[in-house]
Amino acid sequence: MRCLTLLVVSILYAAPVAAQSISQKAEGAMRRVFGAECEQRVVKLDIPTEVIEHVQKRSGEAVGTKAIVHESLKNGNIIGYGIVDDVRGKAQPITYITLFKPDGEIVDVEVLVYREPYGGEIQYESFRKQFRGKRSTSKLHVGSDIQNIAGATISSKAITTGAKKIAVLFDELLKEKKL
Repeated sequence: MRCLTLLVVSILYAAPVAAQSISQKAEGAMRRVFGAECEQRVVKLDIPTEVIEHVQKRSGEAVGTKAIVHESLKNGNIIGYGIVDDVRGKAQPITYITLFKPDGEIVDVEVLVYREPYGGEIQYESFRKQFRGKRSTSKLHVGSDIQNIAGATISSKAITTGAKKIAVLFDELLKEKKL
């Protein structure tokens, strides 16, 4: 009985005290990429039906009716955007943010919450840097312009198709003057 009690105590002490929220992690990614001194703003957008249809046609992926868009401002001017999304990993959702310059160029893709036991290598700089400089018109396909990670095939493909979808969404929102 004594060992069992010690085990329970160890588990309780090992639990994290407070987890960072997805919004806080997204803001951290925005500050890392666009500058700690930038003002941060979060906008919740309703995505018009015609934009949803265009994104689905261009990316081949389903799109929700709302988007959470993070904006980084310097001297009152928007210098960067980030859109938070979820994709399906092997069994769990992967929450990530795709960061853009105002012209639609991808600056980075950062995983905010990775819930799978394997494949977390998609969070590494060596994988993420492959997205930099890409746009909605880029192929963004594992095996051609994005290299797969052995042991993280499903996660690699999920983030790549997600980034393509979000890049197309960003492009369509710009065309519709929603950003």
